[in-house]
Amino acid sequence: MKEKDHRLDDYFKCYGDVTFRNICLFVDYHTAEDICQETFLRLSAHLDQVHPKMVKAWLMVVSERLAKDFLKKGGKYTTRLGLNLDEIDIADLSSDVECMVEEVEESRKKGKVLNYLKKEKPEWYDVLLMKYLENMSDRTISRKLGVKESLVGQWRHRARLWLREKYSSEYEKGTDDCPL
Repeated sequence: MKEKDHRLDDYFKCYGDVTFRNICLFVDYHTAEDICQETFLRLSAHLDQVHPKMVKAWLMVVSERLAKDFLKKGGKYTTRLGLNLDEIDIADLSSDVECMVEEVEESRKKGKVLNYLKKEKPEWYDVLLMKYLENMSDRTISRKLGVKESLVGQWRHRARLWLREKYSSEYEKGTDDCPL
């Protein structure tokens, strides 16, 4: 008898929250739960084809596409809670909703700054994605981009400083009218 494959369980423990938060950027909480479940079901079907280092990136791309597909359908598929409204404590929900709204707003701000980096310094942006999303080494990145390994480290360092500076100058001053 074959031993159970626990990779999917491990991936869910590692990437379940980040996948769910990624989906929440597009749809409501309960729909996000369904889409997250669908994302991991699709991962189970492709588990042998997805390289372990690429699982997180694969989950982000697939979950985003599923959420956007849901939105394209005009939300004609609705999620039913199955809860009686009398059983729900509104005070608990409001604090959860406030936290979620803050997280979504923070993600939007970071996304705007990242998009600005992508326009201004595409090489730096590519280095950050390869390093932190795909977990590539500086050596591998330098080979892919055709530059020196030391330059990759410099670009990554400069990109992080640039992002920190741009974010703080645009958002920590309290200005909501970001030109990004």
